[in-house]
Amino acid sequence: MALVMAIALLLTSSLVDFRSFAPNSKALVSAVLVTLIAAICLTARALFHLRAEYQRTYLAFSSASSECTSIFENVLNGILILDNEANCLDANSAAASILRVPQNDLIGKHMSAFSAKCNSFAQDWKGFLHRTGPCNRAELVAGDGDTVLVDFAAATNYLAGRHLFILCDVTERTKAEKALRESEERFRYVSNNTQEIFWKMNADTKQVVYVNPAYNAITGHTIESLCRDLSLQIELIHPQDRGRVLSKLQEVSASGHLDEEFRFVHADGSIRWLWVKGHRANDDRGRWIIGAAQDITSRKAAEGRIAEHLEATESARAEAEALRKATLALSQNLAMNPVLDTLLQCIGELVPFDRASVLFVEDAAHLMVAREADRHEVSRAGFVLSASESVYLQEILFERKPVFLSNTDTESDWIDAVPFDGARSWMGIPLTAAGDIIGILSFCAYQPAVFTTEHLRLARNLAVSAAVAIQNARVHERAAIYASELELRIRELHVTQGLLEQFRKNSFQ
Repeated sequence: MALVMAIALLLTSSLVDFRSFAPNSKALVSAVLVTLIAAICLTARALFHLRAEYQRTYLAFSSASSECTSIFENVLNGILILDNEANCLDANSAAASILRVPQNDLIGKHMSAFSAKCNSFAQDWKGFLHRTGPCNRAELVAGDGDTVLVDFAAATNYLAGRHLFILCDVTERTKAEKALRESEERFRYVSNNTQEIFWKMNADTKQVVYVNPAYNAITGHTIESLCRDLSLQIELIHPQDRGRVLSKLQEVSASGHLDEEFRFVHADGSIRWLWVKGHRANDDRGRWIIGAAQDITSRKAAEGRIAEHLEATESARAEAEALRKATLALSQNLAMNPVLDTLLQCIGELVPFDRASVLFVEDAAHLMVAREADRHEVSRAGFVLSASESVYLQEILFERKPVFLSNTDTESDWIDAVPFDGARSWMGIPLTAAGDIIGILSFCAYQPAVFTTEHLRLARNLAVSAAVAIQNARVHERAAIYASELELRIRELHVTQGLLEQFRKNSFQ
């Protein structure tokens, strides 16, 4: 400004007649020189400030450019700058890494080379140029031929004919999400279709936070009721097992595992069995107990049946051994008295009687007490009773079938007579040999319902061996009698022969 004023002043002074100011020319020249010097100083000062401002602007621009370049090159996301024809004008190293091509080769390359849909790329590109929005996902073909999934954001025409694309490689994350989703789907499929209960419980509050649909099928209770009411999971356990199971559940935090079998009450009121296994599992969200439960009611029932079968087998073995010993004992002696004593002793090990009698058939109408074993009274062996007085004795003799009376008080035809007096439970078993009834085994108990059908079966089995032994003893006794009579007749014959010889000798003399 000062320089302009000085030049204007000089031009003005040149138009004035120099001769009119001749006397003052020296003063005028001095003034002009001073003005010029002042203008030069002011101009120099302005130029200095202008240069300083320029330097500050340049430094700021250089710093901003360096920062932008540093960000452009070191940002983790890929950055592409494209022209209107989708040619790459610039790209950072992250974009080259995502697209798996050298950075220098990427610049100038057309983006259709990376499109998984080459046929529709031109149409898609036109659509991109007319919109700027949130992130989208695209499937690209990398330089090595692999498929790459990217999330991208686009800023079209941020400068005229320049378009910015920011890429984020989500291939691995997408695969992980897919694998996690598939894993969850498999877990839910297994969880929803398995016959076992999967459960998750808060280790501190013992609140169930997850249980699969098998809970409803096994227990009959709904999942909502379990999660809503904490007491339901306690009431579910059978009262006799509740204390033990709750104690074991409290110990899981210390022991780290749970393995229990217990009874539970089904929603329909039936008692069933459950096998629960669990373990401790902690994470950043809390402390948990995770486990599975299986309905083992069928297994427990099978175990019970096996135990019953084993017990029945053992009982049958013991029975067979007792019958073997009884048969052996009965066959070792042919004398009637030892046979009857052995019979009552053996039968006493199988049947819990108060009085047992062996009745022999005397004739069609009478029976004789051949032997009697009474735990409370003396024996009445030799007593003869009439079979016609008891319809039960007649039934045994004529129909040859055993009679079983659980309670004689309810039997109108029962006669409380010797040797059945005082009996409240009674069994009568026929002794059959060679198709004929030779006697009856009688069992009396002084309390009702003492004998069972099992006792009747055991007595019938022993009666077979007893009848054979009694029949053999009878044959032996008869043989002994015949032998004794034969020996007597032989002795008499020898005496007669001796007398005859003596008579003949005396006659010849």
